[in-house]
Amino acid sequence: MERRLFEQSDYLALTPFVEALGLILVEVSRDTYGSSLRYRVTITRSDNKATIKDCEAVHRMLQTRLTLIEGDRDLDLEVSTPGITRTIKDAGEFVLFTGSVCRVYDSERSEWVRGLIAGEDEGQQSLTLLHAITEDTKEKLASYTIPYSRIQKAKLAYGWEDIT
Repeated sequence: MERRLFEQSDYLALTPFVEALGLILVEVSRDTYGSSLRYRVTITRSDNKATIKDCEAVHRMLQTRLTLIEGDRDLDLEVSTPGITRTIKDAGEFVLFTGSVCRVYDSERSEWVRGLIAGEDEGQQSLTLLHAITEDTKEKLASYTIPYSRIQKAKLAYGWEDIT
């Protein structure tokens, strides 16, 4: 899994506006359809509990700024939260969801590992999960560190049961 999120120009341009509202920008995508533009923005809070009011506030702030930046182009802006089972698309997203439960597919073990995101190493090359459980063998691990290069897929996880 690669780490490119914090290098994207749209992400860098919109982050200060979202952070000014006390929120965290998770993802920005920009698509062009002829003379029309579509921005999809995903936000969260530090406790991962963003609300519809947060989405509304970000929409109001960004709609005005993007209209000024893009000029006469037809602009469609969609603001949403990550959801409870978001697919993690970039290694940089893990730090945004520290403390959340996630599932990662370890290509070396050939199985899913579920645990609490504790953070990444200083060199930003690996992820550490706490209270990890391998889903096939049900092996319990107090701490599990996996290099980003071995993560084939990753998703935020949701379940009624607590994993700790």
